[in-house]
Amino acid sequence: MKRFETITAALAASAIAAAPGIASACAMCGLSPGDHAGHAYNTSVLFMLAGPYVTFGLIGGLILFLWHRAKRTERVETELSGAKR
Repeated sequence: MKRFETITAALAASAIAAAPGIASACAMCGLSPGDHAGHAYNTSVLFMLAGPYVTFGLIGGLILFLWHRAKRTERVETELSGAKR
């Protein structure tokens, strides 16, 4: 059984090596130089990488803003209650 697996793996490897279109690991490998699809692919990757950072930045900024606003409101209320006494 081990010999059958070895032969099958060797045949699969040689089939992939014989067809480089199947073996290309990235979308950029099959494009001709200067192709506009390469620029579009790179731009889309940058947007996908920036998305989580922008999302977490906005959420963090909102939390920080709400925290500062709550502290400011608390400070104003303590000053007003102290002035009334």
